Amino acid sequence: MSKVIRVNNGNYEVQVPSGNDIKLNTGAEAGTVTITGDLTVLGDTTTVSSENLDLKDNIITLNKGESGAGVTLNTAGIEIDRGTSVNSKILYDETLTYADPITATTKTGSWHFVDHAGATLGVRTNSIHTGGGTLNLINSGTGIVSVAGTNDYENQVTNDDVLTNKKYVDDAIVSGIENINIGKIQRGDTSIEVLDDAVDGGTSALKITVNNNEIAVFRQNSTEIENILFENATITTTTSASDLTLSSNGTDFIKLDGVLKMPNQASSKSAVSGHILVYGKTESYGDTGVYYTNANGGTDELINTNRSILYSMLF
Repeated sequence: MSKVIRVNNGNYEVQVPSGNDIKLNTGAEAGTVTITGDLTVLGDTTTVSSENLDLKDNIITLNKGESGAGVTLNTAGIEIDRGTSVNSKILYDETLTYADPITATTKTGSWHFVDHAGATLGVRTNSIHTGGGTLNLINSGTGIVSVAGTNDYENQVTNDDVLTNKKYVDDAIVSGIENINIGKIQRGDTSIEVLDDAVDGGTSALKITVNNNEIAVFRQNSTEIENILFENATITTTTSASDLTLSSNGTDFIKLDGVLKMPNQASSKSAVSGHILVYGKTESYGDTGVYYTNANGGTDELINTNRSILYSMLF
């Protein structure tokens, strides 16, 4: 049979001597104690031994009554009892700082997943939402972003939006060197271009252009560098009727380590101011076929030794 204690005026208080307990005993079958109004607990410790705890409040306030700017004790959070293992905590730590990518400033206070000994714990999730803002990682020190523990992560980088790791980059460079065909390297109007007749048509060649001027062309059987053509063991100029000059640097000599072979010219060469011309022509009285034209226009044949002796005896 239910009983009701009704107080018509004033408050109702159950009081025991200091240090004693008040117990609401619902019996062995564990009935329910219902409080229809608010519950205020003034003691230092509140212990709930229920196996299931349901709260209707969607926001739980910890460290209520804080009077400082932030958590005066530096941390506030939830601790999880892990029995014989070290307890774990989810803490808001006022001593931690982070670089805010939105304001480009350093801010104080961060969430920290940590065990009771102070070691940082891992977090398992499949998405981090920044609301469209930049996601900063590491923020300080010399740490790295690692994918250690995965199986051949570099082989999983199969689309444009997957982050790469060092192994992927190393493999891509090696593969690129071995397999990628680069037709042209260019910066501004200076370039190196590779042409292949099987791909581009025309003639296979390597062209070098500097400041939009083609200065060298390498082909299978010939090479042109600065208007000089190297072909079939022959050096010629690419511009018609232009001189080919061999000039030594720091000495007056140009050395030939073989025999100088000159063609048999049909006629004498005209004088060139400041120069002596030596050329080959059909042999005459000198019997050498080696002729010269000096700067003054004088032309004659160099005489061989035998005829020189004979002529000296006759004349």
